[in-house]
Amino acid sequence: MPVLLAAPGTRPLLAAPGRPLLTAPLAGTPSLPTAALAGWWDAATPSGLLAPGGTPLGAFNAPAAAVADRSGAGSALAAWHAGSASAPLATPRLNRTLGGLGLNLIVPPSLPGAGQQLPLMDPDQGLRSASLQLGANAPWTVFLVWSRPNWRQSSAAAGTLLSIAGTPVLAIDNNGGTSLVLFPGAQQTVLSSAMTRRHTHAIVLRNTPGTGIDAWLDGTRVATAQPNPMAAQLAAPLLFLHSGLPNGGAECWFHEAAVWTATVTDIAAITAYQSRWQLGPRKGIQILVTGQSNSGNGLNDGAWHLMAQGIAWHLGALAYGVVGGYGSPPAATCIGGQGIYPVTGTNLPGSFLANPGDGSDPSTWALGADGQAVRTWLQSNTQAADAADIAVILWPWSETDSTRQYTEKPAYEAAARRFLALERAMLNRTAASLPQLWWSGIPFAYGANSPGAVMQREVVAAMAADPAQNVTVALPQTADSLPRDATWNPATGLWSGGDSLHRDAADNRRFGQRAAPLAARAILASQGGDTLAAMPSTVPAAGGPAVVRAWRQSATALVVTVAHDAGTDLIVPATQAALGAGWAVIDGGTAAAPGAVVTATACARLNPTQLLLTLAAPLTGPSASCRLFYPYGTAAIGRGNAVTDNLSQVAKPQGWDIAADLGSAWALDIPVHVPMTPASGLPLSDSAT
Repeated sequence: MPVLLAAPGTRPLLAAPGRPLLTAPLAGTPSLPTAALAGWWDAATPSGLLAPGGTPLGAFNAPAAAVADRSGAGSALAAWHAGSASAPLATPRLNRTLGGLGLNLIVPPSLPGAGQQLPLMDPDQGLRSASLQLGANAPWTVFLVWSRPNWRQSSAAAGTLLSIAGTPVLAIDNNGGTSLVLFPGAQQTVLSSAMTRRHTHAIVLRNTPGTGIDAWLDGTRVATAQPNPMAAQLAAPLLFLHSGLPNGGAECWFHEAAVWTATVTDIAAITAYQSRWQLGPRKGIQILVTGQSNSGNGLNDGAWHLMAQGIAWHLGALAYGVVGGYGSPPAATCIGGQGIYPVTGTNLPGSFLANPGDGSDPSTWALGADGQAVRTWLQSNTQAADAADIAVILWPWSETDSTRQYTEKPAYEAAARRFLALERAMLNRTAASLPQLWWSGIPFAYGANSPGAVMQREVVAAMAADPAQNVTVALPQTADSLPRDATWNPATGLWSGGDSLHRDAADNRRFGQRAAPLAARAILASQGGDTLAAMPSTVPAAGGPAVVRAWRQSATALVVTVAHDAGTDLIVPATQAALGAGWAVIDGGTAAAPGAVVTATACARLNPTQLLLTLAAPLTGPSASCRLFYPYGTAAIGRGNAVTDNLSQVAKPQGWDIAADLGSAWALDIPVHVPMTPASGLPLSDSAT
């Protein structure tokens, strides 16, 4: 009979998408030695944490007052601080699908200040045990698992991981230091000289009276019989991740700890048990964002920080952030009004690439002033460690370039490939190691050049279709958005006013959240992940439901068939969506010179995978020359007016519900899109199958 095994701490096996086969550890899962346990505290899941009232937490992202004691001694590990009163939060997916306890002070869409890294840990957070006998003449063993997401940001001093009665027992270097030190000071012992900026580690300290302290780091013995300078008899609380001084927090996440009133001899059992955690150096996920004013607005709106947070959640990564600035030369990565190269006939010159005007191939062009500004930003405004963490390049970029003539398509594609190659070269990275994300061009009615908008989207699709480019269309639908600061009626989907050339802040943030899973998959495929190596089918992989067939049932009726991504059903909101907003058919012609644009007047759900569209006028051309768009050109659908899937309602495997972990704003249904191709639009079919 076949046997299926699941390693401790991994996601459960699935019998079918969304249906766990195993929901609890198998019998025989390694555990800690239980003899002489004085306390055992596990913050990996909410059930191990206590709310201020003393009841177990029901979910992550909630304040905790203590870590429950699993030893049976009934001695909880209390949240502690020297001065502040902010409760730590149960925080998910800090190591695989396991969480921890601590407090990040800046949560997207809030933005970090200059020089701050996310997460920005509370400098006064720690945990305190009840009084313990931990003197030099007492037999004891202490076990601790922690994660450090960044260098300590409140101070250049070392971070104290364990302290008792004002004496630091274990400390770790900061700001470029690499040492883990036992009893820092005159009698210190360096346990490791290879500590990294970001890491998860497990330490076991064992004191034997008359002999001294032995230490194991991640299961490897790193010290034997080292002197113990503590008082012979010492009864006091043990502080975890805090020195006891004001703002003395180590700025680390607490995962797990245990204390025995004995010198534990079965270190192998502890080592086997701690394998539930991925130990060693960890990664931070940084996004480099480049583009025009909508890129910059999204940066200021916190949209791309939300995206980075979502990527980190999907990859089980420890830290995240965005590299970029909205401004102008000589140093910026997002520069308003600038195309990849100048656009003829507009007052928006653009110079990320310099077009010498001599008819030369764009693949040979050099950086323009804007491209040089990107390079300067990376050199002067980005720390080398953060640049090394850049896992993806994001181009929320299409505006000026969508006003070009359709005939520019070959030149524009060559220029886009050229600038992408030059931008990767700024970081000394290859296409294989650094994916790039683009979006389907937003509605940008500057000049109302719909063939130009089609051309720009076709170039994006062509680059995504070339494996050598490592490009992903992370947002295949962006027309379900509003002009910036428009007045909107969610009941009807109608809006008025606003800045039509820029997307609203709420929509930018939603874009960042929707793009996160595809971004995470692109990073993972480029070997840029952290602790998680795979994602279940409930995580979008294609950017949402995609139209795969449009059957011309009659001259005025189309049956549209959709292939689901992670959803299982279609939702047609009773807003402008039900009136067919955004659906259009080009009745003959070419992409450069289309025939009549026939819009829809109604859209109805037929079943979980099909829609019925009613057109405003009969189609006259043969089906093969009629192409379906959603939307066409610069048309806007508007927030709340798109047909979506039901992703927010689909059951998630254990540990894979992002809305439960990060908040209800992440419970998103994904809009339908017509897949972007180098020859965009979907030809109609005369067959239902």
